[in-house]
Amino acid sequence: MDITPRISSLQKTSQQSHPLLRRSRTVVATADRVLITSWVGWFDCLGPLVGAATGEDETLSCLKSSNADLLICTDLLESGNGPSLVRKAKQLKPDLKALMLIQRPVLRTLLDAIEAHCDGLCAHELVGSGTLLAALSAIESDGTYLDSVVAGVLRHGRLGNGKTSSQIDNLSLREGDVLRGICKGMSNQNIADELYLSIDTVKSHVHNLLQKLPARDRTHAVVVAFRDGLVELPQRLPRWQ
Repeated sequence: MDITPRISSLQKTSQQSHPLLRRSRTVVATADRVLITSWVGWFDCLGPLVGAATGEDETLSCLKSSNADLLICTDLLESGNGPSLVRKAKQLKPDLKALMLIQRPVLRTLLDAIEAHCDGLCAHELVGSGTLLAALSAIESDGTYLDSVVAGVLRHGRLGNGKTSSQIDNLSLREGDVLRGICKGMSNQNIADELYLSIDTVKSHVHNLLQKLPARDRTHAVVVAFRDGLVELPQRLPRWQ
């Protein structure tokens, strides 16, 4: 794939910061030495980076010895794994925000990450296109983030038996529309724009449907929706670049 035409836009994206990064103390973790080196350089002008490690235990040590409040990691680590790291990190620091970049789109990994209460899941391959900043914005405004590629993997994971649940009858038409938007990996703002609703109205619908499913957050709502057949599976497989 020739990305020469995108060099300018990629450079511009890499120089963009985000309020959540600027005011957070961040720890990063990945098995990819090249990626972690680029992260260290990237954070030099974006916000305080208080720890960087390639394994689960080392990352937990970084978290214990610092007052970090944001963890950015990949699912693949040199020792341990991303979902296990997030679960232990959340136990250590309940208020910690965790964003995971998925390098291996395996259904079990995604479900484990959701069960670990990961705040954001996005495809590792899409980070250079601004997905990381979009994820941070969604985590800050919506509470959680799930990008369209990860949502596509979950849709095709055959979480349920394919039968439509009676739960769908408990949702209003608008709540159903909002749920389908969430399952596509759309943010509250994206849903509001598509449905011509205010952002506050969308947030109200999200709150109501989480109570009705029930689901603890948006990412859990996606799992419940696909498991119980509340949304239809698309015919085409998601494209993982």
